[in-house]
Amino acid sequence: MKTQKILAGLCLVAVLAACDEIKFGGTFTIHELITFKQASGNVVLNPGAFQTKVILGQEGQQKKIKLEVQNGGSKPTVVQLSFDKNINVADQFTLTAAQLGQTFDLTGNIATTVTRTPEQWGNQSCTAQYQQTVCRGIAASEEVSPELSAKVEESILKFGELAADVSDVPVVKAPNPGQPPYIPTCHPVWVSRPGWQDVRYYYETTTKDIAASFVQAGKVLAEYKGTGSTTQQINTYQGFCR
Repeated sequence: MKTQKILAGLCLVAVLAACDEIKFGGTFTIHELITFKQASGNVVLNPGAFQTKVILGQEGQQKKIKLEVQNGGSKPTVVQLSFDKNINVADQFTLTAAQLGQTFDLTGNIATTVTRTPEQWGNQSCTAQYQQTVCRGIAASEEVSPELSAKVEESILKFGELAADVSDVPVVKAPNPGQPPYIPTCHPVWVSRPGWQDVRYYYETTTKDIAASFVQAGKVLAEYKGTGSTTQQINTYQGFCR
């Protein structure tokens, strides 16, 4: 597999920029009692090592760091850190207590690696668009209005009929007795149908490793180490949908 490091400044490395949510699974190791200021009141976590999911994202004018800490309860303890959306964080980051509205700083780094499989051929479903001719009948009369004449002439000429004027328009007999004769008029409509197309593609897996420290007055209160990965199919060629 081909591996390449993503440079700082890209969306995946500037992970706290306005990107999609990024999720990590890892361990939250608390060395000393740590207090999180929350809108509903303080949340205090005791020392220990806990499996924790971290979600990085943005909501409105705030960037969010959400921690779901499995600390023995039936449900995880959830704490959330917020800071201004204009604060960009790259592979090496430091968020101050003032920026977070907490009593600790948050420092760390995010290493991002991308791996790619060899290219391969296959097929995938697609939706094809094609034109279909739809016709309807306009009842014929002894006198045809100029507006109707123009409409009928345009319809017939559009579909390749050799009609110089409305006098050339054939009047079709009605299929059922008692119904008036009619003049066929047609127009194209676009119709969708499912299909298949040939593709050449590879799979790209993005893996992110995060290491962060919660620091207060030079003392590390807690540390978090986690990993997250996503895989997507990248098409390098797409054939016609058929």
